[in-house]
Amino acid sequence: MMHEPKLISAIRRSGARGLARGARWALAAGLLVAVSACIEWEKAVEPERVAISRYVTAVELSDGTVKAALRAGAPTATGTAPVITAPIPALVLLGGTVQVTATSATPFTKLAVAIPDVDDHWELTLPAAVTSAQILIVFGQDVPTPVFQLRLAGSAGGPYGTAQDNPVSMISVGTGDVQVNITWNSAADVDLHVVDPLGEEAFYGHKTLVSGGTLDLDSNAGCGSDGPRAENVFWSTGLIAPRGEYVVRVNYWSACSAQRTEYVVTINAKGKLPSVYTGAFVGSGNGGGQGSGRVITTFTY
Repeated sequence: MMHEPKLISAIRRSGARGLARGARWALAAGLLVAVSACIEWEKAVEPERVAISRYVTAVELSDGTVKAALRAGAPTATGTAPVITAPIPALVLLGGTVQVTATSATPFTKLAVAIPDVDDHWELTLPAAVTSAQILIVFGQDVPTPVFQLRLAGSAGGPYGTAQDNPVSMISVGTGDVQVNITWNSAADVDLHVVDPLGEEAFYGHKTLVSGGTLDLDSNAGCGSDGPRAENVFWSTGLIAPRGEYVVRVNYWSACSAQRTEYVVTINAKGKLPSVYTGAFVGSGNGGGQGSGRVITTFTY
């Protein structure tokens, strides 16, 4: 038998080993490609930044003549500018409004409404320098957190003064495509009446309507002071609120020894900005039921 030369035999063995080594590398590369194809690389998700408009939808003077504008960032404070104080209620309705008097020992021309850790704020520019201004703060229907700090600060045209922080807790009432509510500032028994387009009236004696409207908060009934000083009628989201004209009335059932009662009515209708109405009652009250009360407004949905 004829033997191969040693050199040729070594080349053949080296080639076989090279082929085997190449096959192993090809298999490893194939596995790496397959594994890579199965891996989904996730991007880092930045936390959602919440705008102040989720908490407060509007700020304006009580007479409606001046409305606040949104400003980026937090109000710049120095501590030497006017210091604002304002008695913000501790309990506030979702989708409701509070009327407050902001005061300062020195004149101010601007008022900032902010929330700590929120990147923008409302700035109300007044027509003239004042030491007192009555303002409306309108809250959203979908507030991100039920408890937060509402911050007010004043300015004479430059940086803002030291801010006043006010703890606010939202009262969880029904909201929806149509929501009407009232808040007031005394121990009086004030009643909200809402007549839907079908002619049915929601009030303390008839809290659930055929159309789905519901009075879910009836405060200070019979002069029993219960804290909120508010009432709320709503047609929930997803429920088809009847189309047509709604009538809103407010009745002074009893003063409950109050000398004067100031109220704020807020109307939220899907697709429209909130509407706010203010007024006051004096006298003893009338104890009225269905059909009674002062007409505040009519609106079409």
